[in-house]
Amino acid sequence: MKITKHKKTRKYMSFYINNFGFREPLLVLIDGSFCHAAYKIRLQIEEQLKKYFQCEVKPIVTACIITETDNLGPGFTGTSQLLKKFLVHRCGHEKRPLDGSSCIKSMTKSCHYIVATQDRALQEWVREHPGIPLFYLHNASVPTLVQPSEAHRQAAAEGQKNRVGIRELDQQTIQKLKVKEGLVTPESNGGPKKKRKVKNPNPLSCKKPKKMKKGVEGKGTPSESKPPTVGEGGVVKKKSRKRIKLPKHVIEHLKAGNGGGAGAS
Repeated sequence: MKITKHKKTRKYMSFYINNFGFREPLLVLIDGSFCHAAYKIRLQIEEQLKKYFQCEVKPIVTACIITETDNLGPGFTGTSQLLKKFLVHRCGHEKRPLDGSSCIKSMTKSCHYIVATQDRALQEWVREHPGIPLFYLHNASVPTLVQPSEAHRQAAAEGQKNRVGIRELDQQTIQKLKVKEGLVTPESNGGPKKKRKVKNPNPLSCKKPKKMKKGVEGKGTPSESKPPTVGEGGVVKKKSRKRIKLPKHVIEHLKAGNGGGAGAS
């Protein structure tokens, strides 16, 4: 169980270190309610904090928290004496002390503190404000670091996007520098783009359509017309037909047949 608890603690603190800039030594801001609960069970606060976080930890308080505890009466005398043993940070409210809860809210706006409190109202406020780890005594006895709430996770995701992406102001500055160095023309700086004119096709690349002639009826296939040949003097030559030469014996046979027929008639 202790190993699992330490793993969860390291996981939760890594979340705050990576996303909200927490660094060692960890500063734990303790209020009167947490110190009073620890005093009743005789818990050594500084020693237990070092064992729990397994790193250098500094428990701190403010003058407002000590003043508030002193005003609670004789039942909190031991708690007040225990608070005065811790390092006192200046909160700026020394002349006009605030209640402990208001002082803690003011302190966490500018610095990274782990808030240790048993005050339920303050605990709810811490859960709703990103970047503030919450530490308390579960069942008034078990030291516990609360898991980051949904509000903390959303703020961490937005912070990562801002670190990775380029802001609009930075984009405008980069564009102006490009125009100044001559890398980009001023027209391309967000102005309206000119429409390209539609150009006619290149006449040299266009082929002239071939004249087609109807073919012989029944075939349906077109044939190309051949121009007549022109001889010397502009006289059009007629196409000569090829004569078929018959063998001599065929010619003699035909003559003989024609002659015999004539005698019989």
